[in-house]
Amino acid sequence: SDARQADAAERAAALAERRALDALEQRRAEEALAASRALAARMPQPEPVGSPSVDTSLDLDLTPIAIADPSLTSMRSEIASLRGLLERQVSSLLWAEGTRRSPQLSEALRNLARLGIAPDVAQQVIARLGQPDSIRHAWQQPLAALSELIPVGSNRLLTDGGVAALVGPTGVGKTTTIAKLAARYAMQYGSDDIALVCADAWRIGAREHLAAFASIIGVKVHAASDGDELTRLLDSLRGKKLVLIDTEGVSQRDADLAQRLAAWSSQAARVRFYLTLSACSQEAALDETIRSFRRVPLAGAVVTKIDEAGQLGCALSALIRQQLPLAWLTDGQNIPDDLHPAERRKLWLLKRAVDCLAASGPQVDEHTMAENYGTVSATHA
Repeated sequence: SDARQADAAERAAALAERRALDALEQRRAEEALAASRALAARMPQPEPVGSPSVDTSLDLDLTPIAIADPSLTSMRSEIASLRGLLERQVSSLLWAEGTRRSPQLSEALRNLARLGIAPDVAQQVIARLGQPDSIRHAWQQPLAALSELIPVGSNRLLTDGGVAALVGPTGVGKTTTIAKLAARYAMQYGSDDIALVCADAWRIGAREHLAAFASIIGVKVHAASDGDELTRLLDSLRGKKLVLIDTEGVSQRDADLAQRLAAWSSQAARVRFYLTLSACSQEAALDETIRSFRRVPLAGAVVTKIDEAGQLGCALSALIRQQLPLAWLTDGQNIPDDLHPAERRKLWLLKRAVDCLAASGPQVDEHTMAENYGTVSATHA
């Protein structure tokens, strides 16, 4: 039957892998033995006791002798190279076998890779799909499983009000997002209960930039240059229903980041912090940014510049891996139209992720797929 044939093929692949590893270990042992013999042959042999040439004085040089044998270094390098080659070959065999047994699963993994979804997140998606035979659509089913993994918070800031601050690196769109939030609230409830605070004392023209947006909706902009001034300012704005704070952009590697985050943390009892991330950023940079800014209690994330990204999988992978709830999405400069609550836009976000592929046209390398998913494909197929 097909099941017995598949089981036999799986056992044959495992046996081939075990034999290859055994052969590699045997070769390592033989090469190590040969190297040790070669090294021993080059070492000076001790002369017989009582030989006239023996120096019986006690003037001994006990300085340790460092023996650097190029052959040992070369052998280690060759073994590492052979191991890497063997691992790649085994992964390629497993990927090819998995593709043969379950082409739907392999195509689903390729589609996730095209989106920019990281391998560890893709494995979580595949785990939710169940048996490979149940995969009928290489796009719809993985996207539905991916949607379930995206952390989204219930955000009622624009309904219930409160004090919120946008934090994050420079140039990710914090000021524009502040303007969109304020405009959206003003359209529903009016501008009388809104206050905008510019806490960016570093960037030239930061207050003027925010004031230009505020003047359109008739909202006043206040400034706070340090933590003490922000505390006094927030005390004076207790009568406002919605207070939005625009902070200075800080790199996740800034030497003063810890000090600035400590200053912001002092306001944690009254301020909700939202980390602003650009969808155009690399996955590693997004991961690093989230880890660095988590020194303050983050209520959620705002992902901006969705319209400019070539792949949205990097941002989605980082949010899923770090389990940071998504609060808002922005996809343009129009105020307030290009602001979307994530709670009701998960499927829209995934559609945008697929639409990005038509413009960016990312390529999928089969060798990379084999290295990343060879074991996954063979295990689930």
